[in-house]
Amino acid sequence: MNDSISNSVNIVSIVIEIINTLCSNLFSSIDSNIFPLLDELVFIDKNIFSTGDKMNKLFSNSPTSGVLLLANCLFTAFVLYYAARSLIANLTATQTESPPKFFMRAFLAGITMNYSLSICKFLISATNLISSFFCELGKNIFGKDISFETLISLLNNSVSNSFDIFSLDGILSGMLSISSFALIISFAFRYILVEVLMILSPFAILCLSTSSTESFFKSWFKCLLSLLILQIVISVMLLIPYALIRENNNSLFNKILLVGSITALLKSNQFVKEFMGGLGIGTNFQTGLAGIRSMISK
Repeated sequence: MNDSISNSVNIVSIVIEIINTLCSNLFSSIDSNIFPLLDELVFIDKNIFSTGDKMNKLFSNSPTSGVLLLANCLFTAFVLYYAARSLIANLTATQTESPPKFFMRAFLAGITMNYSLSICKFLISATNLISSFFCELGKNIFGKDISFETLISLLNNSVSNSFDIFSLDGILSGMLSISSFALIISFAFRYILVEVLMILSPFAILCLSTSSTESFFKSWFKCLLSLLILQIVISVMLLIPYALIRENNNSLFNKILLVGSITALLKSNQFVKEFMGGLGIGTNFQTGLAGIRSMISK
């Protein structure tokens, strides 16, 4: 009887050890590969314009190439459309926008449109500069680089050396590793949206030429600004886990707050969307499509 109980205990111990080994290897692989990639996706800088020869041609500053070529053709179409509309309005005695007002707005929009990519580059650089300021501030205070890669390294050092998935430290490590998948999907989607909005920037600015289309520019600008401000919000929110780890990494209360801070990072995009509007980024495809539809419908 005692031998059977002892054998059962040994089998359970072996199973638990195998589970812990598999989970430890899985989480370590996720942490070493996902979190460094998160730093590149979250902290967008001017390198977003240098993603390959094809993208460089697309983002060309020349008015005779890339998206600016199509935008200038559309600008000519806008002018011709207004001329035809004004002619018909004179024949039918209907109201239309006054020629001086239209041509002044079209002239300013046409000039600004050809510098739209430079304007986007300025906005991205300004956002990156502000987020870098908070990261440098945190580095001076805590003596550590403020990044996802460094954070996960500190969190792994704060847990016990022997990994146990059935302990609080193990659950904490598992939640952090699993949540990184949601984070990387969310911010990869954001990265793509920023590139899409940059491609649309000449057309959005061109929409300022008439009062009937300027609403598209407002929606475009609000969406781009909300996605960029998200980077600043995250750089501030990243300081909280560093402060908690520095204070007392063995406190149960602080460990719960650490999980809460990572959850806050996951919800940061919704916070920015609720605070200033714009385009929210979700952690699934359907949520992302809903955000895009809401932008178009405005």
